Amino acid sequence: MYRNLLKPGGFARAPMIADPVTLFDGAPDADGAAAVILTSAERAADLVPQPIHIAASAAATDTLTLHDRADLLDFEAVRLSFDKAIAQAGITRDELDLFELHDAFTIISTLTLEAAGFAARGEGWRIAADQKIGLSADLPLSTFGGLKSRGNPVGATGIYQAVEATLQLRGAAGSNQVTEARVAMIQNMGGLGSTVITHILKS
Repeated sequence: MYRNLLKPGGFARAPMIADPVTLFDGAPDADGAAAVILTSAERAADLVPQPIHIAASAAATDTLTLHDRADLLDFEAVRLSFDKAIAQAGITRDELDLFELHDAFTIISTLTLEAAGFAARGEGWRIAADQKIGLSADLPLSTFGGLKSRGNPVGATGIYQAVEATLQLRGAAGSNQVTEARVAMIQNMGGLGSTVITHILKS
C-alpha cells in the first residue's frame, strides 16, 4: 500500500498516533473492490472446476463502545463468532490451514488470536515473535499481508478476504501459497469488535 520501502528501524521510528500506536500499526484506508459469486453446490460444480464451499458462517456482536465493556482487552464477539463457526463446520481450530483476520491495527491481531483461543491472555504477540504465523508455520495468518499491507478498502475488506482465501484453497496464490491448504477461516470486524463475522471455507 505504501509506495516506499520500510527500512530496518523505520517501524520503531514511525510517528506516534495514540501512544503506543504508531503510524505503521494501523492499516491505511484504500480504494478497492472485490466480488464473489454465491450459488448452490450443484450449480457451482457446473460453473467452475474448483468450487469453494462455505462450511460455516457465524456472527456475534458486542457493545458499540469500548467503555461499556467489562474488559477492554477481551474481544467477546470474536470468541463467540469463532466458536460458533468452528462448531458449525464440525472441525477444531487445529484443522485450520490459514486464518485471514481483521488486522486493522496491530493490537487487533493480538487480541483476536487470544479471543479465538490460539494464545493465552496477554500472550498473543508471542505467536508472531515465535514465527508461527508465516506461510509454512503452524498458523499462516493474513497470507497476502492483511489490511496493513493491502490497505483497508472499507466495505470491501471482507470480500477481499474471501477472494484471498479462495486463491489459497485453489492453489492459485502464487508465491504466497500455503502448501495443501484445504480449510480457511476468514473473520471480519465492524468497529472495535462490535460486530464480528466468521466464515470457514473448504476446497
